Amino acid sequence: MRDINQIRKSIKSKDWLQTPFQLLADISKVCSSNVEIGRELVIRILEEKENIAHEYQEIIDDLAMQVGLYPYVTALEDLSLRNALMHAAHRADGTMNDYILHSSQARVLRRLLDGESIILSAPTSFGKSLLIDVIISAKNFNNVVLIVPTLALVEETRRRMSRFIDDYSIITSSNQSISEKNIFVFTQERFLSMESEIPKIDFFAIDEFYKLSISDDGGRSTLLNQAFLRLSRTGAQFYLLGPSIQAIPEMVKERLNCRFMIEDFQTVAIELHFLEKKPSKEESLANLLDEIDGQTMIYCQSPASTRKLLKSYINLRKLEKTKDEELIEAAKWTSENYHDEWLVSVALQHGIGIHHGRLPRSLGRFMIRAFEEGKLKVLLCTSTLIEGVNTSAKNVIIYDSKLNRKPLDSFTFNNIRGRTGRMFKHFVGNVFVFDAPPQEELPFVDMPAINPGESTPSSLLINLSPENIPTSLAAKVDALVNQKYLPRDILMRNSGIEPEYLLDTAKYLFDLSVRDLDKFVWSSKPQYEDILLTSNVIWEQLGGAISARQSSMRSASMMTLWVWKLYASRNVPRFRREMISNQIGRNTSPDDAVENVLSFLRGWASFNYPKYLIALDELTNHVLLSRGLRPCNYIPFAATIEHLFQPSSFSALEEYGLPTEISEKLLNGRLFSKDDCLDVVVNNLRNKEIIGFANGVFEQRVIEDFQKGIGSKNG
Repeated sequence: MRDINQIRKSIKSKDWLQTPFQLLADISKVCSSNVEIGRELVIRILEEKENIAHEYQEIIDDLAMQVGLYPYVTALEDLSLRNALMHAAHRADGTMNDYILHSSQARVLRRLLDGESIILSAPTSFGKSLLIDVIISAKNFNNVVLIVPTLALVEETRRRMSRFIDDYSIITSSNQSISEKNIFVFTQERFLSMESEIPKIDFFAIDEFYKLSISDDGGRSTLLNQAFLRLSRTGAQFYLLGPSIQAIPEMVKERLNCRFMIEDFQTVAIELHFLEKKPSKEESLANLLDEIDGQTMIYCQSPASTRKLLKSYINLRKLEKTKDEELIEAAKWTSENYHDEWLVSVALQHGIGIHHGRLPRSLGRFMIRAFEEGKLKVLLCTSTLIEGVNTSAKNVIIYDSKLNRKPLDSFTFNNIRGRTGRMFKHFVGNVFVFDAPPQEELPFVDMPAINPGESTPSSLLINLSPENIPTSLAAKVDALVNQKYLPRDILMRNSGIEPEYLLDTAKYLFDLSVRDLDKFVWSSKPQYEDILLTSNVIWEQLGGAISARQSSMRSASMMTLWVWKLYASRNVPRFRREMISNQIGRNTSPDDAVENVLSFLRGWASFNYPKYLIALDELTNHVLLSRGLRPCNYIPFAATIEHLFQPSSFSALEEYGLPTEISEKLLNGRLFSKDDCLDVVVNNLRNKEIIGFANGVFEQRVIEDFQKGIGSKNG
């Protein structure tokens, strides 16, 4: 028998297609001796299955059955009785009965159906998320909580959960009504803000659970640990899923009574190719794009890196303009609503997409859909897409070997690598790299919420019960909670901010004179000086400077000015245009001008600023009342700026893929009113003919995709 590399080489040459018997015989022998390698070889020949005679297709089906690739077997009438029974045994139940599970999925599902809590490590192409859908379909849960890492994944999961809309309310925001049976799809931040409103939980899942390990992600891993801690205290069955994890703390398995499963089952084959850096990386990449076929994702370490790469590619190649009408109009639309020199708009003119965390969510949704539909052949993306959306491509190019200025570790590399290939579409995926892959490690995911240590953030420690706090940390926790400035319940209610910052702020306020402290007493409708006063405290004492800088703010005064201008405008498109124009007038490039404004709106005004202002409201009132002064009330202002001074439904519609510009037209057309809750708005828009509000094919397709995503029966 030929060795494995010879068999792979033979498959790739396609010489075997005319006389397949010998190759299939060799693969059969491999399957009998090494099922993992055999499965990889079977996947490779499945790509050519339709190109060989029918009798050999039956052999390939038998081999697929032998290695557990049941979903790939569709010619059921040709199966033996034994294989037919095996295939039927792997069909999902209930509303999911169109799905066939592979052998490894079925193994995990059996334990979930038996009521076990499972922590699963499996490859990106495994189909881990599908098991969530299957268990919801099979079990009669009342309340399910799904925690996902990004708002883009919230929207993708919400669309997937819409298959259960006849039995469950799908809740993604506080602006929705909770019913008897609910599926809550949240990021960790949203779960923590709505925890008190959620009825008794029967089942919860956390996607990408490796993010529980504390990292320098601006505190999101700390919040995920807090969410996990509170969910685990409900006693509900759970399912944590993630890729390439080799170990978790033994204490976690013991304390939570759960099973850790490592499954290495691959459903696609991956080829690794090395690229030369000569004469330059840019030229080498351009040469590759000239040659390869199929959808291609290019990983870049930052939005700036995507821009730099695109500029060099446009300079190196005379690119044809796209002939796709939707992309032409999308480029025009982004030019008119943002700027005609913004590279996102320029890229669309050439059929190239860009996806990163600063894009408006509706535009990010469009990029993903256009790529999935094959309209965009190339998609430049950062880790926000790699980690945040379940999309994949025939080819993945790892252009930058860094993330957040640090070299990619093996875990992140494998996560990016796993975005190539897809069941039934790309049996063999290609990964192209300029640098050698990082050395394989044994990724260990710590879970500080269950296994606290010296590096565990204080905001998490104060939420632990006394018996779960290590002796070595008891004095630290005692010092935090037994001080004269703030009671423990205030520290815990504001656990999205580290208690050291909360205490620094309280001490600062207590040390002010009555006259200076009285300046903090404002409510609902602040003046410029009021915003400046509170912004200075948020920046200096409350720890907001770090996240504000990440959202393009350079100082407390700049932050104040931008918040004030948005408040004065009360119109996002108008504010966006004015601020972009103002920056360009001060010699900022169009790209930086657009993305600074988008970063402010998405990362600061609608997210972090309200969080800090709400916390400051509670701290300030605690000090004011302690000093015998009248209270302040920042909550109404915080609530309205969180929605960017628009109707509260607009932000949710943006997440659902509907841009503010279209929502405004629907509002002005009286299809809903500004005070309607999200449920009312969605019900009003679900089955109405609203395509007439579209200006051109781009907006038509956006509206069609939006209506499809909310369960419309139109068309």
